[in-house]
Amino acid sequence: MTRRRALVAAGSLALGGLPCACGGDDDARPPGPLRVVFKYHPLGDPEPLRRLLAGFERAHPGVEVSAQLLPNAPGAVHQYLLTSLEGRTREFDVFIADVIWVAELARAGWVADLSAAFPAERVRREFLPGPASVVLVQGGTFAVPWYADVGVFYYRTDLVPRAPRTYEELVEQARDAGRRRSLHGYVWQGLQSEGLVCNVYETLWGFGGPPASPDRVELDTPAAREALELMRTLLVSGISPSSVTSMGEEEARRVFQAGAAVFMRNWPYAFAELQGKGSPVRGRVGVTTLPTARGGPGHGALGGFQLALNARSPAWKREAALALIDHLTSLEANVMLAAHYGRLPARRAAYDDPRLVAAAPGAASLLPAVTRALPRPVTPYYPMIEDTLAAEFSAAVTGVRSPAEALARAQAEVDHLMRATS
Repeated sequence: MTRRRALVAAGSLALGGLPCACGGDDDARPPGPLRVVFKYHPLGDPEPLRRLLAGFERAHPGVEVSAQLLPNAPGAVHQYLLTSLEGRTREFDVFIADVIWVAELARAGWVADLSAAFPAERVRREFLPGPASVVLVQGGTFAVPWYADVGVFYYRTDLVPRAPRTYEELVEQARDAGRRRSLHGYVWQGLQSEGLVCNVYETLWGFGGPPASPDRVELDTPAAREALELMRTLLVSGISPSSVTSMGEEEARRVFQAGAAVFMRNWPYAFAELQGKGSPVRGRVGVTTLPTARGGPGHGALGGFQLALNARSPAWKREAALALIDHLTSLEANVMLAAHYGRLPARRAAYDDPRLVAAAPGAASLLPAVTRALPRPVTPYYPMIEDTLAAEFSAAVTGVRSPAEALARAQAEVDHLMRATS
């Protein structure tokens, strides 16, 4: 995190208190159609989303949706939201929020409390546990899950008889298949970034580390040391190529899709690319939950986006904005997002919907993975500590520091940041 970004985040958190559902000083409603501005990020072909929004407009005469595209880089979107919302903007109403932003935005008072329209009981009943957990802050609902994401494990079905269940099997199968075919064994996200943080958390959960606590970010633990030691060993042994330390999601996908690796950790979006027309590995890829130390199904890091309402959105727009959120997070919308964009439904019922099974069987098959997904620390301070985590995890993986030293440094820095902002 840059110093400016950290200061902006710290300043917002200092505002204190959670917002009420009402807006601030409302302007009089202008004449003409009621215009709701929706800020979202690229999904792919824009036509399916246009059709979804057109259906909303038909059902709500007199309401127009202005869908405005954000950058495809989460960091740039986060910085844009920090700057705009801190400036009390009314230029947009409904907007996307990453799983790691909701607590921060709620704590700052920048998103409306949606509990009246989406009470916690409804959210828990209709949505999967992981997505529900990140939008419920201190008993209130501050966003609604749009779609889910989870770290998953890809394997070449033509090279191995089945996916490895343990880390030991992963190493053995990767070494054997890699040597026979002169391939990389296992590619993952080792670039100093949020992708690496997800990979480390998934591995420490695989060693039995507990889910993240909202009270304190526990880093200097035996499970975390084992995780970083394993990830360093994968590089030193050659199971993972040295280039992993410069790989994000797309770099890993391109290597795996070129047929140059046996295994890959990535997000579900990659499956559609791997099975696309012209893909060298089309029809030869399986996807499942991550391996673990003892062989049980692993926990992938929870990802995905939610829909939030700008706390400064005028009161006369609230009913239409809430209706838009309801429409975009409906069962029908969940199925559409999966069928056309490969985005995993956040609604449990979608996985039993025959339309999803027919149009996106790959997404339907990932219910076990998304059900087991765990969030990174759910704290309003997460955006302030993520760069510390990435830097120290990277130092351990690349051998700059030992896992024990890197974790001790990370724990001290994170504890200091959280004390300073609490």
